[in-house]
Amino acid sequence: MIRTMKKAQGVGIAAPQVGLGKRIFIVAPAPSVRYPRAPKIPPLAMVNPRLLKHSSAIENGWEGCLSIPGIRGIVPRWRSIEIGFIRRDGRKCRARLKGFIARIFQHEFDHINGKVFLDRVKDTRTLVTEQGYRKRVHR
Repeated sequence: MIRTMKKAQGVGIAAPQVGLGKRIFIVAPAPSVRYPRAPKIPPLAMVNPRLLKHSSAIENGWEGCLSIPGIRGIVPRWRSIEIGFIRRDGRKCRARLKGFIARIFQHEFDHINGKVFLDRVKDTRTLVTEQGYRKRVHR
């Protein structure tokens, strides 16, 4: 999964995206052409992740997806979340996430629940090609 994600310059990937019917995803942001301002965090596999709490504040932000290449759109997500998950070594973890990392978690969590970012886009007029996104956002 990590190899597939890195090859596509993604910041996360879920098991269903590679044909696995498991509740597992990886969060692994790093700066790339697709996400030049992403923080660099070592890949973290999250098994059976749970969304425990979320803020009332919602933030709109750009998202793309390795399963829907070449398109980006504005997606509303909770600004901060509290999560639970199991690490690959079997250790149970809880964490509070905010901003971009919270967005990645919610995006990948959607995948293991049968959704993609297009299901969350409120205004389809925000949809742009990857090239249009780079011109608009990465000036």
